[in-house]
Amino acid sequence: MAKLPKVPKTAIPKPPRKPVPPPPRYESLKNRPLRPEPIARPQSQSIPEPQAREIPTLSTNDHIERLRRIWEERPSASDLKVLTPEQMAGPAHQARLKKWRQWPIFFCSMAAFGMGLYGVQLYVSLTTAPNASEVPEDLSDRFDKEADGYDEKVNMAETMLLLNKRRKDMMSKVRGHVLEVAVGTGRNIPYYPTKQCATVTLLDSSAPMLEVAKHKWKDTHKEYFSRVFFKHQSAVDPITPPYGAQDGYDTVVQTMGLCSTNEPVKLLHSLEAATKEDGGQILLLEHGKSHYEWLNSFLDKSAPNHALEHGCWWNKDIGKIVEESGLEVVNIKRYNFGTTWWVELKPRKGMRKQVESVIEKVAEAAKGEGETAAQKARSWWSLWR
Repeated sequence: MAKLPKVPKTAIPKPPRKPVPPPPRYESLKNRPLRPEPIARPQSQSIPEPQAREIPTLSTNDHIERLRRIWEERPSASDLKVLTPEQMAGPAHQARLKKWRQWPIFFCSMAAFGMGLYGVQLYVSLTTAPNASEVPEDLSDRFDKEADGYDEKVNMAETMLLLNKRRKDMMSKVRGHVLEVAVGTGRNIPYYPTKQCATVTLLDSSAPMLEVAKHKWKDTHKEYFSRVFFKHQSAVDPITPPYGAQDGYDTVVQTMGLCSTNEPVKLLHSLEAATKEDGGQILLLEHGKSHYEWLNSFLDKSAPNHALEHGCWWNKDIGKIVEESGLEVVNIKRYNFGTTWWVELKPRKGMRKQVESVIEKVAEAAKGEGETAAQKARSWWSLWR
């Protein structure tokens, strides 16, 4: 096979290089002027003044048409960008998803931790619960010890059970001369409609809790402080109305009080005696037995431990107590699986007179005992004369 002749190598001419101009030489700073001379502008050349822009006025129909056009041009769901599988698997999209998932995972984990901790506490309280016979009859010292931190202890539970809303709704019904028994630390004070109240009497058997309620009233209704009275006594004892309410209080309120006394029927009779017979009302917000037996069995098992810690029995049958009292029922509503009782009552006729006669007999007996004690002291002192 014949070989092909080789192509002769020819020199490829290179393009000529362009000469690089030398850098400009600046004058020395001494010879340069400090300020450049202004550029002379011919007199014929003048800057035109800006003209005011005319804004077109639109009529009502034009505005409607413009809004309609904007509404029609709005983006729809089909116009949203749909990512491809490759884009969804990309690192940028995966990092964005990881960032979005952080907060839901955090909140779910915190909720699971709280529920687990609550379940452990329930198990411990149920397994170590004492018998009802081991709980003392008088638990009033619990309220004296918990007065300062009571609000912080019950805030979360009452918020979850919507009890603050129930308190607010109930306090909107008060009017005239108002008596609130078992006021505690004044959980109802922020919801008082003071313009509807002639006077307000706050009563509780715990002096430390009543002191907390007094400070709370000063902070909340400072301008109304001259028409509020604080009574440190038991609500089972006879209650004397203030001046102007000799016929009784127009409204008597009690929230979470029947659970804290061992004489609930007697307490309701005392409230009835303090209420005005014509047009008076008794408002109760209590916690007690539920609609469901499984929940009632849990309340019964945990009631002794709850009473030892908080001073109240939360498994009482509020409906049975009201029925035994004999008061006229106006309305009963139940919330939170039936454990929260809303009760509206009316006093019976003639109860105030019966109680007033009892009060007079007790006062006469106390007066007689006082005179006897004074005579004994006088006779004892006469030996030294």
